[in-house]
Amino acid sequence: IDAKKNGEKWEVFTHGGRNNSGIDALEYAKRMEVNGAGELLVTSMDRDGTKLGFDTELLSKASKILDIPLIASGGVGKINHFYEGAEKGKADALLAASVFHFNEISIMEVKEFLKTKNIAVRL
Repeated sequence: IDAKKNGEKWEVFTHGGRNNSGIDALEYAKRMEVNGAGELLVTSMDRDGTKLGFDTELLSKASKILDIPLIASGGVGKINHFYEGAEKGKADALLAASVFHFNEISIMEVKEFLKTKNIAVRL
């Protein structure tokens, strides 16, 4: 689900965040779960590329209404953002791109850091 905040709710966007579908993202997420989705990749288009961290508000609201795993996406800039995504956002998995592509943080650094915070990781 690619979502942007619009007032007090998030809406589903398509075409890389350019087109607003007008669909409530949390309602859509629940509908996808009911229709058989086994997990959801949730990208906050408001955070994607900003390096300000995951949208933990969106993630935590989604985790409260869903019983399937959530993959957080969009916004990582610091190693602590991974912890915030898991702890505050309640995400089951964490996705990042640019911090790894540009060698700002290594995957092993993230895993070791999360282990020190008692977040389950495979080393």
